[in-house]
Amino acid sequence: MKVNSELTKTNFWIIVTNSTACYILSFLLIFYINHISKIALAGTYGYDLGFDWVNIIFYIEPYEWTHDSVKLIYSAGPIFTAVVGLISLVAFWSLVEEPARLKTFFMWLTLHAFNFFFGSLLIGNIFKKGVGHVFNWMYMTDTSKMIVALIGFMGLLGTAYIMARPVAISANSYFNKLDEKNFPFLITAQVIVPFIIGTIIYLAYFSPDILFQEAYSWITLSLILLFIIGRINKMETTYFDEEDRYISVSSIILLACLIVVIGFRILLRNEIFIEW
Repeated sequence: MKVNSELTKTNFWIIVTNSTACYILSFLLIFYINHISKIALAGTYGYDLGFDWVNIIFYIEPYEWTHDSVKLIYSAGPIFTAVVGLISLVAFWSLVEEPARLKTFFMWLTLHAFNFFFGSLLIGNIFKKGVGHVFNWMYMTDTSKMIVALIGFMGLLGTAYIMARPVAISANSYFNKLDEKNFPFLITAQVIVPFIIGTIIYLAYFSPDILFQEAYSWITLSLILLFIIGRINKMETTYFDEEDRYISVSSIILLACLIVVIGFRILLRNEIFIEW
């Protein structure tokens, strides 16, 4: 049922529901892009493996790993996610004038993709996890690793800078303007609460085998969001078109999120073995 765009508790939780569904759905999409890329590229080297909803286990001897295989298997995922992030950002701007709730999905997808890519360069490099394996096998010096980590940090800041306006514009799915009156309401419902709830849900989804990147990616994302909120808070009132806005649950996005979360968790609950 549609309701008017008023700052009520009911509308607050409707926005939270829509944005949280987009947050979780986009996060899992990025995760499984990385997951599938590892599985597919392992096949190019004939590496037998098993995988479930969170883990990939390579059934090979340590000596079978080569510099090329490590670099390709562990670096392809982050590169693919960065490309997806760019495509998602373009998709967002193509819908910028529309009140479609799909913009929120592309907003979170872009944030997750860039956070995964640049966060991998920063955190993975420091703790030698994920894409950090690539740098170890490349025998990079500490100075080179520090430069890569710095690139990752600057990339996170750049993500926050370019995503501030898209996050602000996402308000036009529900309101005709974003001003000091509805800013706290919208940012809390569209960004802060979905970030908290969504993170708890995806950590529960991966439990009990939470991987390194998924366990700590929320830290870098929280820094990005704090920077974004600070930038939006300094913006002048943003006006959208005069078309009537309504706040209602996006049943398609919510259903898609439930199908992905429940479906993947059930279908992949047992290890699937692939012998290339």
